[in-house]
Amino acid sequence: MPFLIKYKFKDDSDYYECAVTYEQFKKFKKLPIVLECEVQKDDEQNVEDYKNEMQEALNLAAKNDTSHMKKLSKIVT
Repeated sequence: MPFLIKYKFKDDSDYYECAVTYEQFKKFKKLPIVLECEVQKDDEQNVEDYKNEMQEALNLAAKNDTSHMKKLSKIVT
């Protein structure tokens, strides 16, 4: 079941929030471009269609391309 995370990239002043599965979260927090990453409260929103998009974003982020990850996330103020 997907859940929300809040994170920050190195060299970026903004925080972002997105939904990930547990397996995606484990990979995400190991990325060298991620400065901070924390689980947010449970959210029951339907994010099943979002999973494949997030996996692609994780694949790109592993290559230091944060553009797709930022597209799928929202800035948290």
